[in-house]
Amino acid sequence: MQNRDFEDEPEPLRRVKPTRRDHRSRRIDVMRELESGVVDERPVKERFSREFKNPRIKKIKDPLEKIDEKDCVEGLVVEVHRRTCEVRLNDETVTAMYRATTSKALGEFPAVGDRVLLGQVNEDEDTGEGVGSQKYCVVRVLPRKSELKRPGPRDSFRRKLTLAANIDQVVIVASVTQPEFNYGFMDRFLLAANLNDLPFVLVLTKMDLLPNGEADLSDDIRDFMTIVDKVIPVSVKTGMGLEELRRELLGKSSVFSGQSGVGKSTLVNALVPGAELETGEVRERDGKGRHTTTSSSLFDFPGGGYVIDTPGIRSIGLSNGEDDMDGETLAKIFPGFFEGDLFTCKYSNCLHLKEPGCSVREAVESGKLSRARYASYLRILNSRN
Repeated sequence: MQNRDFEDEPEPLRRVKPTRRDHRSRRIDVMRELESGVVDERPVKERFSREFKNPRIKKIKDPLEKIDEKDCVEGLVVEVHRRTCEVRLNDETVTAMYRATTSKALGEFPAVGDRVLLGQVNEDEDTGEGVGSQKYCVVRVLPRKSELKRPGPRDSFRRKLTLAANIDQVVIVASVTQPEFNYGFMDRFLLAANLNDLPFVLVLTKMDLLPNGEADLSDDIRDFMTIVDKVIPVSVKTGMGLEELRRELLGKSSVFSGQSGVGKSTLVNALVPGAELETGEVRERDGKGRHTTTSSSLFDFPGGGYVIDTPGIRSIGLSNGEDDMDGETLAKIFPGFFEGDLFTCKYSNCLHLKEPGCSVREAVESGKLSRARYASYLRILNSRN
């Protein structure tokens, strides 16, 4: 056989196999087109085999296609899970599912405190064994009168997550010590409450750890107490302030929140018989709390009203309507900067940084406004960039 020299022949082109990341990006682009309205009003999605071959087009089901709203029942969401939620009807609490496609159509996942319409999708009884076995499905979330949001995951289409809906007041629990008072965290909650026109109640826990009571409160706490609607110092161990807090909660829907370890779950257990929330101790190595509440839950308050317990979180999102609050808006409405909320700086776009005629910096330099309050403003302003 005659020998041939193959060195000069070009190598055949190799077909590069698409990676999982490539196909994942392709699917995400489809969902972005769906959100922007580029695709048909009856949206579609691409489905791939395990080897990413032979893509198939499938129409996304309309959640209202087989369910007439006149046949739906209205309920109150009392707890939310990953793909289901517990909904209280007239005389029972049922588990209702919400499919991923349904949630896209709704535009929002249900939140604790929401009023929702439930449609029956399963004639059998609810077995509770996996998503799809439930008897009811969330068809629509009814309009909210108020809500409290926090930032969502960075890779999420929904940039903010709703902690609670349809609330009358925000009750923020903070400990006087163990862990220490977090000025910036409290300011974010106060801003969120102000944007939704919600009263802000500050509950100071662990008062029994201060030998001289309120006389031992830190300067930061004293400064913050001057700009909130109401302050209630309490101690679950001694019972101090619990009756005053009960009167404040009676007949209202109140959302409880705060950082981990401040005693929020212990306080809710003392106020609501049968709540039985898990409690934990503060870590000795850093003085921070352990997460014990993992999801928001709604409880009936004795005598009337609701208490919504939310997980301890590190931050809360700030929004003004549909858009994020810009720096100029933050500079105008930051709590405690202006008496009677009357903007007094020389320039309307003053950010209280280096602008001439800034009444806020003048108040800080003269001691009329605390440096801790100004530093908290700067942290929030810088975090938005």
